[in-house]
Amino acid sequence: MDFINKFVHFITLGAAKVAQIALSFTMLIIVANVISRRLFRSPIPGTVELVEMSGAILLAMAVAYTAKLKGHIMVGVLVERFPPRIQGLVDMVVSSIALYFTYVLARETFVFAARMMARGYSTGYLRLPIAPSIYLVGFGFAMLALVLFRDIVNAVMLVVKGSESI
Repeated sequence: MDFINKFVHFITLGAAKVAQIALSFTMLIIVANVISRRLFRSPIPGTVELVEMSGAILLAMAVAYTAKLKGHIMVGVLVERFPPRIQGLVDMVVSSIALYFTYVLARETFVFAARMMARGYSTGYLRLPIAPSIYLVGFGFAMLALVLFRDIVNAVMLVVKGSESI
Protein backbone atom coordinates (compact mmCIF):
# COMPACT_ATOMS: atom_id res chain seq x y z
CA MET A 1 0.00 0.00 0.00
CA ASP A 2 2.87 2.31 0.77
CA PHE A 3 4.19 1.82 -2.79
CA ILE A 4 0.85 2.90 -4.27
CA ASN A 5 0.73 6.03 -2.09
CA LYS A 6 4.31 6.98 -3.01
CA PHE A 7 3.69 6.36 -6.71
CA VAL A 8 0.48 8.41 -6.69
CA HIS A 9 2.27 11.20 -4.82
CA PHE A 10 5.20 11.18 -7.26
CA ILE A 11 3.11 11.21 -10.44
CA THR A 12 0.56 13.77 -9.24
CA LEU A 13 3.26 16.06 -7.87
CA GLY A 14 5.04 15.96 -11.23
CA ALA A 15 1.82 16.79 -13.02
CA ALA A 16 1.16 19.64 -10.58
CA LYS A 17 4.57 21.08 -11.49
CA VAL A 18 3.60 20.92 -15.18
CA ALA A 19 0.38 22.76 -14.22
CA GLN A 20 2.44 25.42 -12.45
CA ILE A 21 4.54 25.92 -15.58
CA ALA A 22 1.36 26.18 -17.68
CA LEU A 23 -0.06 28.76 -15.27
CA SER A 24 3.15 30.79 -15.38
CA PHE A 25 3.16 30.66 -19.18
CA THR A 26 -0.49 31.69 -19.30
CA MET A 27 0.12 34.67 -17.03
CA LEU A 28 3.24 35.66 -18.98
CA ILE A 29 1.54 35.54 -22.39
CA ILE A 30 -1.49 37.48 -21.14
CA VAL A 31 0.64 40.20 -19.55
CA ALA A 32 2.85 40.38 -22.65
CA ASN A 33 -0.26 40.68 -24.82
CA VAL A 34 -1.63 43.55 -22.71
CA ILE A 35 1.72 45.35 -22.84
CA SER A 36 1.95 44.77 -26.59
CA ARG A 37 -1.52 46.24 -27.09
CA ARG A 38 -0.63 49.33 -25.04
CA LEU A 39 2.83 49.98 -26.45
CA PHE A 40 2.60 48.80 -30.04
CA ARG A 41 -1.16 48.95 -30.57
CA SER A 42 -1.29 45.35 -31.75
CA PRO A 43 -1.78 42.09 -29.87
CA ILE A 44 0.60 39.15 -29.91
CA PRO A 45 -0.60 36.82 -32.69
CA GLY A 46 -2.08 33.55 -31.44
CA THR A 47 -2.48 34.62 -27.82
CA VAL A 48 -5.99 33.20 -27.55
CA GLU A 49 -4.88 29.83 -28.92
CA LEU A 50 -1.92 29.63 -26.56
CA VAL A 51 -4.02 30.57 -23.54
CA GLU A 52 -6.71 28.03 -24.45
CA MET A 53 -4.21 25.20 -24.84
CA SER A 54 -2.24 26.05 -21.72
CA GLY A 55 -5.50 26.41 -19.77
CA ALA A 56 -6.54 22.90 -20.74
CA ILE A 57 -3.12 21.58 -19.72
CA LEU A 58 -3.29 23.54 -16.46
CA LEU A 59 -6.66 22.10 -15.47
CA ALA A 60 -5.88 18.55 -16.56
CA MET A 61 -2.56 18.38 -14.74
CA ALA A 62 -3.83 19.95 -11.52
CA VAL A 63 -7.01 17.94 -10.93
CA ALA A 64 -5.35 14.68 -9.81
CA TYR A 65 -3.06 16.43 -7.32
CA THR A 66 -6.02 18.37 -5.94
CA ALA A 67 -7.98 15.13 -5.55
CA LYS A 68 -5.01 13.51 -3.81
CA LEU A 69 -4.95 16.34 -1.29
CA LYS A 70 -8.75 16.14 -0.91
CA GLY A 71 -8.84 19.76 -2.03
CA HIS A 72 -12.18 19.51 -3.81
CA ILE A 73 -15.34 20.63 -2.13
CA MET A 74 -16.87 17.66 -0.37
CA VAL A 75 -20.10 17.32 1.52
CA GLY A 76 -19.07 15.46 4.62
CA VAL A 77 -21.30 16.96 7.31
CA LEU A 78 -23.52 13.89 7.45
CA VAL A 79 -20.88 11.26 6.74
CA GLU A 80 -18.51 12.60 9.42
CA ARG A 81 -21.02 11.54 12.07
CA PHE A 82 -20.94 7.89 10.97
CA PRO A 83 -18.57 5.30 12.46
CA PRO A 84 -15.25 4.86 10.55
CA ARG A 85 -16.36 1.65 8.81
CA ILE A 86 -19.52 3.28 7.46
CA GLN A 87 -17.46 6.29 6.37
CA GLY A 88 -15.13 3.91 4.54
CA LEU A 89 -18.08 2.17 2.90
CA VAL A 90 -19.57 5.48 1.71
CA ASP A 91 -16.17 6.61 0.44
CA MET A 92 -15.72 3.29 -1.35
CA VAL A 93 -19.08 3.59 -3.14
CA VAL A 94 -18.62 7.26 -4.07
CA SER A 95 -15.03 6.73 -5.24
CA SER A 96 -16.07 3.67 -7.27
CA ILE A 97 -18.74 5.66 -9.10
CA ALA A 98 -16.29 8.51 -9.69
CA LEU A 99 -13.65 6.04 -10.89
CA TYR A 100 -16.02 4.57 -13.46
CA PHE A 101 -16.92 7.96 -14.94
CA THR A 102 -13.31 9.14 -14.82
CA TYR A 103 -12.20 5.98 -16.63
CA VAL A 104 -14.80 6.61 -19.36
CA LEU A 105 -13.68 10.25 -19.66
CA ALA A 106 -10.02 9.24 -19.93
CA ARG A 107 -10.69 6.52 -22.51
CA GLU A 108 -12.87 8.73 -24.68
CA THR A 109 -10.44 11.64 -24.42
CA PHE A 110 -7.62 9.42 -25.70
CA VAL A 111 -9.85 8.20 -28.54
CA PHE A 112 -10.74 11.80 -29.41
CA ALA A 113 -7.07 12.84 -29.33
CA ALA A 114 -6.15 9.98 -31.66
CA ARG A 115 -8.88 11.09 -34.07
CA MET A 116 -7.64 14.69 -33.98
CA MET A 117 -4.09 13.55 -34.63
CA ALA A 118 -5.13 11.27 -37.50
CA ARG A 119 -7.04 14.10 -39.13
CA GLY A 120 -4.20 16.56 -38.55
CA TYR A 121 -6.23 19.21 -36.75
CA SER A 122 -4.31 22.28 -35.68
CA THR A 123 -5.04 25.72 -34.26
CA GLY A 124 -6.32 28.38 -36.61
CA TYR A 125 -3.58 31.00 -36.56
CA LEU A 126 -0.38 29.40 -35.27
CA ARG A 127 -1.08 25.98 -36.80
CA LEU A 128 -0.09 24.16 -33.59
CA PRO A 129 -1.29 20.56 -33.45
CA ILE A 130 -4.23 20.12 -31.09
CA ALA A 131 -3.75 16.42 -30.29
CA PRO A 132 -0.87 16.76 -27.77
CA SER A 133 -2.88 19.01 -25.48
CA ILE A 134 -5.87 16.65 -25.73
CA TYR A 135 -3.60 13.71 -24.85
CA LEU A 136 -2.44 15.64 -21.78
CA VAL A 137 -6.07 16.14 -20.74
CA GLY A 138 -6.62 12.38 -21.13
CA PHE A 139 -3.50 11.75 -19.06
CA GLY A 140 -4.89 14.07 -16.37
CA PHE A 141 -8.10 12.01 -16.27
CA ALA A 142 -6.03 8.80 -16.08
CA MET A 143 -4.09 10.20 -13.11
CA LEU A 144 -7.36 11.16 -11.44
CA ALA A 145 -8.54 7.58 -11.96
CA LEU A 146 -5.35 6.37 -10.27
CA VAL A 147 -5.99 8.65 -7.30
CA LEU A 148 -9.58 7.40 -7.06
CA PHE A 149 -8.36 3.79 -7.21
CA ARG A 150 -6.00 4.54 -4.33
CA ASP A 151 -8.92 6.07 -2.41
CA ILE A 152 -10.96 2.91 -2.99
CA VAL A 153 -8.12 0.75 -1.67
CA ASN A 154 -7.82 3.01 1.39
CA ALA A 155 -11.59 2.86 1.94
CA VAL A 156 -11.60 -0.95 1.69
CA MET A 157 -8.81 -1.10 4.26
CA LEU A 158 -10.78 1.25 6.51
CA VAL A 159 -13.86 -0.98 6.22
CA VAL A 160 -11.82 -4.10 6.97
CA LYS A 161 -9.69 -2.65 9.80
CA GLY A 162 -12.31 -0.34 11.24
CA SER A 163 -9.79 2.35 12.10
CA GLU A 164 -8.47 5.41 10.36
CA SER A 165 -4.81 4.40 10.61
CA ILE A 166 -4.09 2.96 7.21
